[in-house]
Parts: sequence; structure tokens; C-alpha cells
Amino acid sequence: MVTQSDRIPVMDSSAPPCPRKPSIPGMPMRKIIVLFIVILLNGCAALQSAIETPHVTLNNLQVADMTLLEQRYVVTLRVQNPNPIPLPITGMNFQLDINDTELGRGVTNKAVTVPAYGEALVEVNLVSNLMRIFNQIRGMESGKGQSLRYRLSGGLSISSRMGKLPFEYLGEFNPHR
Repeated sequence: MVTQSDRIPVMDSSAPPCPRKPSIPGMPMRKIIVLFIVILLNGCAALQSAIETPHVTLNNLQVADMTLLEQRYVVTLRVQNPNPIPLPITGMNFQLDINDTELGRGVTNKAVTVPAYGEALVEVNLVSNLMRIFNQIRGMESGKGQSLRYRLSGGLSISSRMGKLPFEYLGEFNPHR
């Protein structure tokens, strides 16, 4: 005689099927989502790091205002974009050194978009103080007839990128020509 415990359970066809979770065997859905986000973020970071640093050069320097203790200059910088995409610059900071001595510093939050494989002129303010000017004049007197070396360095803030793109340009000019 067959008892209740000897019977094999048979699925009732009217019962709803067991829901299946779409996942990779052995990996819960939450881990798949986290893995997908990590891959996506790494891809974005790789694209951003592929941006080549723009070339920033000194185009012009004019005295804007002079007081006893502080001097202000309008500096025109040429920004050249060697990238195949436009660069939306949202701001920059920079320092100008002449003959290895700091002349002044400047910042701007003027937005400019440099076209792909193009260039733009950006006017920014540079602030210096009286002691820096005196040091520059003394340095020029001791090296009469020599050309002046300058170094322009700083960082560009790009709207689609965290942090700054650093830049540095070394140049030379002869004020006696």
C-alpha cells in the first residue's frame, strides 16, 4: 500500500511559474549593476584623460593701473587647442615669471570655448607688487643687453572635467631690439 510520504509531489499546472531573475549564473543582479557602473565610469575617465594639454602662450602685456604698492596688467594669452573636440574653458589661474623671478599672478572666470584644432585670445588680469617690480629692474640692470626669459604656467578649468589641465610655456624676448 502507498502511503502519503511515498508519493512524489507533482506540480500543479494552475500555479504561477517561479519568477526568474536575469543574471549571470552565480552573480546577483546588484553585483552586475555595480560592475556596469564601474566599467562606465572607467570609460568616461579614459576619454577625459585622452585630452591633450592646450598650448598657452603670452601674446601681449599692457599696464592697466599702477599704484604705489600694486600694479595691474592686462595680459592677452593665446590658447591653442590640439584636440579634435572643442574645449569649454570655464576659468584659469596663471603665474608669469621673468628671469626665474615671479612677476605676478592672475585668475579669471571668463568662459571661452576654444574650437577643435583652433585657438582663442583670452584677456586676463595680472597683479604684481612693488617689490617684484624692483627685483625685476635690478635683474635687468645687472644683465644689460641680454634677452629676458619668461615662464608662463598655470591651469585651465574645463567644464566637462574635474580638476585642471596644467600648462607651462617658456619663452624669450630681447627688449633692446
